Amino acid sequence: MGMTLRSQVLTALIAAMAVSACGGSDETYVTLPPMRTTTTDATTTTVLDDTRVFYTVKPGESLSIIAESFGVPLPALIELNQITNPNSVAAGSTLEIPTGVRLVEQLPAPAANP
Repeated sequence: MGMTLRSQVLTALIAAMAVSACGGSDETYVTLPPMRTTTTDATTTTVLDDTRVFYTVKPGESLSIIAESFGVPLPALIELNQITNPNSVAAGSTLEIPTGVRLVEQLPAPAANP
């Protein structure tokens, strides 16, 4: 039994969409927003979005040190990252800092208490 014209058109449309989604056409490009990058001698920070901050835990760091350094409450850091055991966070783990996406390579100085 042959395909109807409608079935043929739908099949061709689906195939074209699949090829397009897989990058099969050289004309399919997505323009990404510009990234602001600041480079200094000590650290590189890439600001992708002003609402989220991520930090990679280094050996010897604890959640309380990280929370204090970013000036955020420890319970907020634990809750946002759904940490079940705050005493056991592995070096290399990436944490979201509850404030605002910045990639930070070094801890900032601890926030001053008023």
